[in-house]
Amino acid sequence: MHRDVPLNEIVDNPFQPRSEFDATAIRSLADEIKAEGFWNGTLQGRRNARGQVELVFGHRRLRALKLLKVPSARVEILDLTDAQMSLRALAENLQREGLTDLEKSDAVKRTVEIERARRKANGEPERGAIQVVADRLGLAAEWVGTLCNISLSMDRKERDVIEAGHLTAKTAHAAKQWGGSEYVQTLARQGKDRTRSKPTHTTVAAMRSAVNAAPEPIREKLKEEVVAGKLERPDQVEARARRLASDRVRREKEPPPDLRVVILDWTDELKGWNTKLKTVAPYMDYVDEVPSIANRFRGALEQLIDTAKELLKEARR
Repeated sequence: MHRDVPLNEIVDNPFQPRSEFDATAIRSLADEIKAEGFWNGTLQGRRNARGQVELVFGHRRLRALKLLKVPSARVEILDLTDAQMSLRALAENLQREGLTDLEKSDAVKRTVEIERARRKANGEPERGAIQVVADRLGLAAEWVGTLCNISLSMDRKERDVIEAGHLTAKTAHAAKQWGGSEYVQTLARQGKDRTRSKPTHTTVAAMRSAVNAAPEPIREKLKEEVVAGKLERPDQVEARARRLASDRVRREKEPPPDLRVVILDWTDELKGWNTKLKTVAPYMDYVDEVPSIANRFRGALEQLIDTAKELLKEARR
């Protein structure tokens, strides 16, 4: 039934997901209502134990009417449970812009908890609550579960960086699952830097994949450096993995006895080969006349050059 209700008797839905209202947007809505009139009957609510009318949705309209000092509004009074109030408010707000990631997550989690309590009171399995809420909101059950986890897992510091816009809640959740709170703060610092692309949940997935692709003994070290912000891209992880793997092999391999003598012998041999190759150089045209021999020679020579480059690279480290 519809009733004219004084505005001072109308209060917000206790399950309203939106925690902040943009004052400029409310003023704009008030100007629109003043110019075009208010469509009475667009508000719905229920009576609470104190005799007040709790709005199902329409909180922006209520604030606009108060700005205009309208004395009362026509409200459709319904008999609604907590679960129905929560679901209707959430469904209405999910269709509108402006809800933050955390507002969505907190509202979904609260709605699931209300549905669990209802099912428990009726002797129904509590585990079906997420699917029920997902069906009523038109969302995937997996995503509803993720939103609940986001709401439950984010502490105050993590909520601050999300609310500041440095990370989305989805990115922060993925970062915390893999690298803990430290990684959330590391990505938040990167997200705060406006000269670079903001990290996303796919960034986290790419870094995790790069670490997992490395040899098992060095993965923990790589992960520590990613979490600390020393490595920020998958290609950096791959390059660092090669270095760590090489260092590990070098540490585990026993040096040959009399290494200095061996190196000096090799140096003399290399000088000898340098002389031999210079001797061959003028006759390469003749060698090329027999492709099978020329190709074998060139292949062996290229392999020698590649090995020499690797040795030089190691010596410069």
